[in-house]
Amino acid sequence: MPVFTPQQLRENPELHPQCSAFGIMNLPRGKTVEPHFHDCDEWWIITRGHARVMTEGEEQEVEEGAMVFTAMGDDHAVIEVYRDVEGVWFEGPLRGRQRRGHLHHPEDD
Repeated sequence: MPVFTPQQLRENPELHPQCSAFGIMNLPRGKTVEPHFHDCDEWWIITRGHARVMTEGEEQEVEEGAMVFTAMGDDHAVIEVYRDVEGVWFEGPLRGRQRRGHLHHPEDD
């Protein structure tokens, strides 16, 4: 079983063909994350806290134990953090134009 860091995966994507990126999320109360999308599917697993998120056009509240899934190309955001949120996120393989990071629609036109 391979063990690697996010940086190692970025530099050597062949380490895990089903995952293009992963990390730990720490969002303090009051923090937001702007609407964006990715050239891959993304999962968030909330291990602590409470927030309102938007994914695929719908707003929902999430708490400890929730998993948020957003399909490639769909906008998602953290609208409001009510209690500090901790969790993990990971992204599937890059597809389409295979761009990394947070993407915004004006640059996709």
